[in-house]
Amino acid sequence: MLITLAGCGGEEAAQPGPPGGGAGPEIAVVHGAPRAMGEEPASEEHAVEGYAAAMASNGALVAVGTTKAVYELGASGPLQLAIVGDGPDLPVSTGQVRAMAPYEEGLLVAAEGGLFYTAGGALQPSLGSEALAALTITAMNARVVRVTTGEDDATETHLALVTTDGARELSRGEMVSWTVEGEAGAPTAMLAQQDRIILAFEERVYEIDKATSKAYPVLFDAGRIRAIACDSLACEEGSLIYLASDEGLVERSPDGAYTLYPLAAEGEPAVAVESFALDAQKQRLYALAGPSVLRVHAGALPDAIATATPADLPRRIAVDKLGDVWSGGGLAVRKHAVGAPLSFAADVRPIMHEYCAGCHADGSQGAPRVDFTSYDVMLEAADVLLVRVTQGTMPPAGYEKKLPKEKIQILIDWDVTRAP
Repeated sequence: MLITLAGCGGEEAAQPGPPGGGAGPEIAVVHGAPRAMGEEPASEEHAVEGYAAAMASNGALVAVGTTKAVYELGASGPLQLAIVGDGPDLPVSTGQVRAMAPYEEGLLVAAEGGLFYTAGGALQPSLGSEALAALTITAMNARVVRVTTGEDDATETHLALVTTDGARELSRGEMVSWTVEGEAGAPTAMLAQQDRIILAFEERVYEIDKATSKAYPVLFDAGRIRAIACDSLACEEGSLIYLASDEGLVERSPDGAYTLYPLAAEGEPAVAVESFALDAQKQRLYALAGPSVLRVHAGALPDAIATATPADLPRRIAVDKLGDVWSGGGLAVRKHAVGAPLSFAADVRPIMHEYCAGCHADGSQGAPRVDFTSYDVMLEAADVLLVRVTQGTMPPAGYEKKLPKEKIQILIDWDVTRAP
């Protein structure tokens, strides 16, 4: 797998925004434990060699990287991937895997032994640029955007890279370094959108406007931020963003408001969130927190859908093509059979609540009063609503919460069965 860089974009030094009107929002707090969801799903555990340090998936491929090797995860359990290639300096092993992310048709693997790529079946040393190979990558996530070239559709992968000496963004063959004035150390988490970078330095969070390189501090302390994730693969404007914090789950809504869910009753200790994984097909976001695998919902407490295996070090998580969740902790991985078809309650209602209820629930801004969070109402309105959202007239132009294309696709896919 070849990664080419047209040239490094140098360093974008983001200046802290002005105090007062230029500063970011404060945070609302919603207490309460995750909602328990019925019976415990079936699960199966498999041993791996080395501690499960990273996980990722891309289509039918899901893998775990440990402190010693990379395993492809399938119906029969983990399969250790051999390193193949023709070069004279072929690595004997990956060493400790530090990070994994989807890239093109497979997975990019950053490890102690170098940069690797797998499309399944084996690992190959990545033929990346010297600039990329020289980085010590500690975390990365991918934003996959569908583009149309002529009559063909293709995808572009944009990588956000956390390294030991700063934050990088690899996009369309160019790599840009992002820094915040006054922050000398390496970030603990990063997410890159088309127009915005979100960087965390321990408990300090900044939103960077890519057009102006202005960094706006977000005015809250939610503990150490471990990871940042989006609720859609393209993470376009209008998507929700989530931060894994020592103090719980932090949600950034499309209008820029932040909410902290401590995942505990008021007065009780908060439950730390350790990692995220996105079901790219159904656009479902999952998290690992305390004793549970969580299904994240827009504007609401998450659901506890399965019991997670405890571990001494941070655990990882990934989702396979069937929608089942794999969690890695200690010297084992566990498959949780939670995959389920799209439904109104689990997939459509959260979209309607986040993007439509703001006006239609009480008839504000001239919108007709319609309870789109009601299944019966949605059944009657589905045909007209789908026409309007696909045409881009709902939500109307100028509304602060743009409905992402991937959310529209969820509505279209659900309309085939209209499951409750």
